[in-house]
Amino acid sequence: MAINASQLLSTKWLDKARKYVANPKRMKLLLVQLGACLTKDGLAQAKEHLLLLYHYVKDVVSGRYKGYSPTHLVMVTGVLIYVVSPFDFLPDMLPVGLLDDSSLILWAVKEMADELEKYKSFHNGQEG
Repeated sequence: MAINASQLLSTKWLDKARKYVANPKRMKLLLVQLGACLTKDGLAQAKEHLLLLYHYVKDVVSGRYKGYSPTHLVMVTGVLIYVVSPFDFLPDMLPVGLLDDSSLILWAVKEMADELEKYKSFHNGQEG
């Protein structure tokens, strides 16, 4: 059975996320691990969203983006830890193993829609 958003918010993933957010070295390692996930074929439908979350977290960790919600940062960090973890509810090596990862990525983007729109404006202004 795949994890759903309410399970994520009431499980060890959120506790882990709080510890990661408090430790810049762990956050940087998470970004490295996430970079490897971006090449997984099974995440194709969520890849654009995963890339957005990657840049969001990277800009927060680097200090470039300061207009973030600490609550959203913890939530998205929990999702990303889940995505990079080989020990989630549906292991990635199973044929449907990335479905839960994709669904959580899509859920996080939906939950953070307003904040991500604000971030995209910031990010696009930095590139231009």
